[in-house]
Amino acid sequence: MITEIMNRNSPFSYRCNGCGRCCVNKRIQTNPYEVLRLARNLGMKTGEFVQQYLDKEGPYLRVTAEYTCIFLDNKSCGVHQDRPIACRTYPLGRWVSSNYEETYRELKSHPGCEGVYGLDGTVGQFLAEQGVLPYLEVADRYQALFYRMFDALQQVLPTDSDLPDNAQNAMFRSDQADMPAFMEWLDIDGAVKIYCAEHNLVPPDDIVRIVDLHVQAINQWLDSQPGGTP
Repeated sequence: MITEIMNRNSPFSYRCNGCGRCCVNKRIQTNPYEVLRLARNLGMKTGEFVQQYLDKEGPYLRVTAEYTCIFLDNKSCGVHQDRPIACRTYPLGRWVSSNYEETYRELKSHPGCEGVYGLDGTVGQFLAEQGVLPYLEVADRYQALFYRMFDALQQVLPTDSDLPDNAQNAMFRSDQADMPAFMEWLDIDGAVKIYCAEHNLVPPDDIVRIVDLHVQAINQWLDSQPGGTP
């Protein structure tokens, strides 16, 4: 059960004891930045990563036949240094409203969880300790794009019945017929490669620069769509 609403100043602490139970029976959602970090951790391009490690039914990390995270090795995370937001904030869940108001709630833990809860810190301190703050900043950038996409579609859907097909054709240009559209959006390397080719740019190696160009590419696409003008 989800408990009281908290903010970054709320009293909270949690010490993980590495039992691995939080990696069982969970669906870990990913955004493009998280996919990029995980792919680089494994020495891969994001297109390879989404094909090999994401569920084709949605932007989630695959699980094993026993419903454990595909990256769980015994009780250890094989990609711990670049683990996603949901793993870093656990046992807290983060909510951001359309007005960008951020709140946190404590999530129901596994009955056998060996983590130790306390009040000798704050939510903000816990987040900093988990190295999640840079992830949250990028996640908020992508959420702003999502809201912009939604607003653009809302403006034109009543008058343009072909918009969903036209939008998908404009935004998703992969020649990989077996890659669902959401996966192509998560293939940040592929999108940036196309954008750089169109603008005579050299694709960067720096993760921050790659994200910047990806955001620019999506904004450019939105600018070209009916209802997409900021």
